[in-house]
Amino acid sequence: MAGFADPPQHQLLGLFQAGQYREVLQRAQALNLRLEQDPIAAQIVAGALFQLGEFAKAARLLEPHQAALGADGSYLSLYGATCRRLGQLNSAKDLLSRALALDPQAPQIRNNYANLLIDLGELAEARRLLEGLLAEDPSYADARANLNRLQFREQQSAPALAPNASTTAAAPATALASAQSWMPQDPLMLAFAEDEVRQAGAVAFSKPAPNSAAALARQLPDPDKAAVAADQLKLAAQAIQENNPAFALQLVSQAGLALGAQAAVYVNAADAYIRLQRFHEAEICLLHALQLGGPALPHYINLITLASMRGDCALARHYIDAAAAIDPKHPQLAQVREQVQRQEAGQGSRYSFVAQWALPNLTPAPPVSAP
Repeated sequence: MAGFADPPQHQLLGLFQAGQYREVLQRAQALNLRLEQDPIAAQIVAGALFQLGEFAKAARLLEPHQAALGADGSYLSLYGATCRRLGQLNSAKDLLSRALALDPQAPQIRNNYANLLIDLGELAEARRLLEGLLAEDPSYADARANLNRLQFREQQSAPALAPNASTTAAAPATALASAQSWMPQDPLMLAFAEDEVRQAGAVAFSKPAPNSAAALARQLPDPDKAAVAADQLKLAAQAIQENNPAFALQLVSQAGLALGAQAAVYVNAADAYIRLQRFHEAEICLLHALQLGGPALPHYINLITLASMRGDCALARHYIDAAAAIDPKHPQLAQVREQVQRQEAGQGSRYSFVAQWALPNLTPAPPVSAP
């Protein structure tokens, strides 16, 4: 993102480099930038959305600018990482491999690409990349963790794929460079309000509209499991927007069979469970999404709400601190903090663990148009 001549782009880049990601979004809006016509500004705003965990929004900004930025390694890397967070593994591979071809010595791209290859089961190439990184920088902790994960995968798959093959570790490769992986946070939506939980609703199976998720799902081609799974996750998000969370769970379940344990799978499941008022299941899925995808502000705000619903205000305060570490100016953060403080003031007793959680049966907030 270098060589900007336009002052608005300089403003956005300065805010981005200072870690003021929400201010990037606010400044872009205040400047009334036409991001569909400004690839560089769109990339900066998409980077801010990525850091805030708004991966679907980031992808929508990045996608139209492939012609203009298709030879820019930073664009390809950001777009590839975004696709990976959305469970679109084949698209992520295409974008990251192009980024790597442009800058084959970039440690971040190599480590991130190797991580993706492990997800895709392409272990030999992932090993080559990771061993090259560690040969140049043995202290690169993320590459070491990825190599450990790869070696465990190899041990599991070796007997089935090559019964006569040796199970000893491969000799260290002499390959590429040193390292650090670009893997920011992972959020998506807030609970119980339509402007934050964009994926909503009640079950409605009968007579799907021609462009509904249910109708489109019947038209999916069957070329490749990962590509189909990515489409299923997109349709699951659409199904929740169409007030059809039960169908969304079917789609998420099918996608999970192909993708395995991916944050995008559990995020969509959590959104569907929230709209079904299955809050216990939603909380579990959000925790899994955090473990798989890393810190995520919208997940934290959902968890604040879910913990406070159970009366566990101490846990809610922990998630408030975690959310503030990502985006202290998030518009919902002060609101949920005040709610937890009021709840603590009136609670009168500390939270206690009981044999079975009593989960409140709450009605989601009425729809509110997004700002």
